[in-house]
Amino acid sequence: MQATQLPTGGAIRWQDQAGGGRPTVYLHGLGSAGGPAFAGLVALPPLQGRRSLLIDLVGFGYSDHPEEFDYSIDGHADAVAAALDAAGVSGVDLVGHSLGATIAIVLAHLRSDLVGRLVVVEPNLDPWDGTASVHIARQPEVDFVRNGYAELVATAPPAWAATLSVCDPLALHRTSVGLCELSGTAPRYALLNSTTERTLLWGAQSQPPAQLEELVAAGVRHRLIPCAGHVPMEDNPHAFAEILAEVLTPTH
Repeated sequence: MQATQLPTGGAIRWQDQAGGGRPTVYLHGLGSAGGPAFAGLVALPPLQGRRSLLIDLVGFGYSDHPEEFDYSIDGHADAVAAALDAAGVSGVDLVGHSLGATIAIVLAHLRSDLVGRLVVVEPNLDPWDGTASVHIARQPEVDFVRNGYAELVATAPPAWAATLSVCDPLALHRTSVGLCELSGTAPRYALLNSTTERTLLWGAQSQPPAQLEELVAAGVRHRLIPCAGHVPMEDNPHAFAEILAEVLTPTH
């Protein structure tokens, strides 16, 4: 497990799995963590042999939970940038899921030198565009920390409950608010106007992304993951790995 201290206090941590080629960096979704979300995926044959960095966002997994951290999307993007700088990588293949996808879009906008290709899986592109994040953000922070967090862990599906139980309730609430309010960099604008090679992946069983035609017209590639909903790593990992490997194969 690698780590770097952040100027705002606390450390962000990640697993750095050895391999060749351009490094691939993975950012997990809300209430998850790098290893539980992606370790099984990157071990599948289509993705084996690549250097993979599985990052735990601040407040989640093995990363620290500093109360003074800015849990906005821009704040998370800055922390991931610090991790990549500390790891000595740039021009990476950046893969994000849900919350992590939104952070990945913002990171590619703020630090285009760090991102060579961008793959985003069911990102939140617009304010209050979500399910779990909206449920959390609509609760007063103090109420969620005292009661709502425990209720969420108790009722969540087992895999999500396992990672929820080790994240920080304050970080979870403030990140949910940041994801709903999107008060900094607008992810839809950043995705539309990026010059980075961009691919939008979507579960075939999920509702299609809003204004997809506009994204495709702007040069964003779009692929559906068959037999999968919002969490393709769990729903259909083999198909997801195959599609991701295809997307990450150089086209020139």
